[in-house]
Parts: sequence; structure tokens; C-alpha cells
Amino acid sequence: MSFDIDDEDREHHYRQYGRPRKQSTLPSLASLRRSRIPYYALIACGLFALIYLLSGRQESTVDWKRFAYSLYATDSHSLCNAILVLDSMRRLGTKANAVLLYPQQWDTTVHSKMDRTSQLLAMARDTYKAQLYPIQLLGENGVTEPGTLNSESGWDTSITKLLAFDLIFYDRVIHLDSDITLLKNLDHLFLLPKTPIAMPRAYWSDVSSKSDDQAQPWPLTSLLMVLEPSRTELRYMLETLTSWRIDSNFTSGKKYDMDLLNYRFGSSALVLPQRPYALLTAEFRRPAHDHSTYLGVPDALVHWDAQKAFDEAYLVHFSDWPLPKPWTMWPPEGLAEIQPNCTGGGGACAERRIWKGLYEDFRKKRKEVCKILSVPAPQWSKWKEEHGAG
Repeated sequence: MSFDIDDEDREHHYRQYGRPRKQSTLPSLASLRRSRIPYYALIACGLFALIYLLSGRQESTVDWKRFAYSLYATDSHSLCNAILVLDSMRRLGTKANAVLLYPQQWDTTVHSKMDRTSQLLAMARDTYKAQLYPIQLLGENGVTEPGTLNSESGWDTSITKLLAFDLIFYDRVIHLDSDITLLKNLDHLFLLPKTPIAMPRAYWSDVSSKSDDQAQPWPLTSLLMVLEPSRTELRYMLETLTSWRIDSNFTSGKKYDMDLLNYRFGSSALVLPQRPYALLTAEFRRPAHDHSTYLGVPDALVHWDAQKAFDEAYLVHFSDWPLPKPWTMWPPEGLAEIQPNCTGGGGACAERRIWKGLYEDFRKKRKEVCKILSVPAPQWSKWKEEHGAG
């Protein structure tokens, strides 16, 4: 049985109960949002793809052949150190070239199995593809001779690193000291804004105040330099060194590379943050409440975390005076005196673990890569006396 509703009944029903609302053909807000999710996702994917393509295009436009890392050697020890840095560069995937400045008295002809210097030079050229660049070593008093495995060169030969300014066939050079452990790729520094030189500050320096309310800035440190090669700049600094040497008012403190660089660029260099580009091993020996100079903020505002500082660093420079550099073994008394203190008991704090690990890793690589044993440990009391720490 069926019941049919005629138009009269339907109108009577509408007058009594009202006409039904028309069903909207528009989607609800929730359904609208749901329907647009794939749309927004598609837009997001497109934007990411565009960013990726643009960044890839920018990367592809960089001519890495116009950039180079510069290292220098003044004796057989620093030659090995430079090769360890080259080894790290290869492991970290560096795209730029590498140049090794070495004494022109050396050659790559291996005269005997004991000729480690020639072997290491050939290794730098053949294994690590470094361009060998012969130079005349410079010292405080001008031209000087290279050292050997048995007789290290003096500190004044650090002036030689200024010859990185002579590499004019490159647009930009990153010069690195070799007594470092390179932890991360530094290629991005080649793309810094145009500047004659960029350097970190020697945050560990003790500087006096210009006045009671204005502190003197730390000097620049040459352990890392991002420079634009210029023979004019090189000539100017070497002429400055000569004038200091013959000046009757010359002070003994003005004789090294850092003095020349600060004299020329102290107020004009682009300053790189010491955190994370210039971490010293000595930082791990400082008290837990005394890291504000490296961190760049008061200790009360940040918690010192040794592992975090190490993980974010691009390089670590070996500097624990008067302890010898890492290619010399520790005197037992010196290690006990200099190593980081562990206040938590057990002697396994992060500071000591990281600090000792850096030295041990350096010596291990030196033996494996350069096939050179560490220099025997000196007598601690005599060593300190000879190095002005007695």
C-alpha cells in the first residue's frame, strides 16, 4: 500500500510547520579545510622544490677553483701537522683547492727511507692533491732557515704565514695554522661578504682598558684567516716589520705575525666569532664558572657544557702553555699539573675526556698518516724554566 501526497496536502503541511530550509550546496568550514590540505601540501612541496633548485643553482655557480686553503710548514713537525689538516679536509669533503707553503730548500726527491720530509711533501702533492708552493721562510730578523725533526723552528717563523697574501691566483684564501684539529668543513667562509680579511679575536688575551668604562677589544688571532690575496698588502706588512726592526723605539713585543696583522687590520677586519671558529684546548681547563669570554655572554646567563662546545666547534687549537704541543709526549708531572680538574670524582669528567682525547687522537693520526713517532717527553722542571714558566 502506498500513500501519495498531493500538492494541497503539502501546502497545508507547510502552512502548519513551515517550509524546510534548502540544503546548502557549499562545503562546511571543516570540509573546506580538509579539501584544501592536498592543495596546501602541493604548494609547500613546490616551494621546497624551488628553494632546493635555487640553492643548487647557486651552489653550481660557485667556481671552487678560485678558492684555496693555505697551510705552511717551517720544519718536519709542522709539515706533518699540515698533512693531518689536509687529511681532515679530504674526509670533510672540502671543495676548494689546497696550497702548502714549504721551504724552498726542500724537494720531493726521496733520497732514502729516512728522508721523511721529501716523503711527506710527495704525500701532500700526490695523496691529498695539494699544490706545493716553495717559499723563503721569514723570521723576526728576515730570511731564516727551516727546522728539522731534531731541531724545531722558532716561533718567529710564524711570520711566514703572511706569504698566503702572495697567492694572487686565487680570489680568496683561508689560511689555517697547522697545530689544530679540524672538526668541520669551512667552505662556507669562502662566501663571506667581500673584505680584505676576516679573523676571530684572541678571546684568551689579557688586555688593558682604554678607560675606566671602555674595554679594549681583544686582538685578532691569525690561527684562522679568510683573506683576499694582495701583494701590495704583503709588501706593506713586510716593510712595517723592517721599520720596526730598525726603529730605536722598537719593542720586543712587536715582532710576530699577529702584531703585524693587528697593526694593519685591527680596526677594519671582519671579525669572526670565536665561538665556534677559535676554540682552544685550554678552554677545557678553565673553571666551570669562567667561560664567559669564549661563550660571549656572562656565565650567569648560560650554562657551560663542554660536550656542546666541542660538538659545535669547527676547529680546536692546541694551546696549553707551558705544556708542550701535541707532537711532544707529556711529562707525567706536567700532565698532572696541567690537565683539567674533575670535581665530580672518578676523573672522567667531560672536560678531561675531551681534552685528553684531542691530544691522543692527534698523536694516533700522526703515527698512522705521517709514520712519525712523538717527540720524547722533556724534563718538566727544565722545560718550564726554558719556556719562562719556572
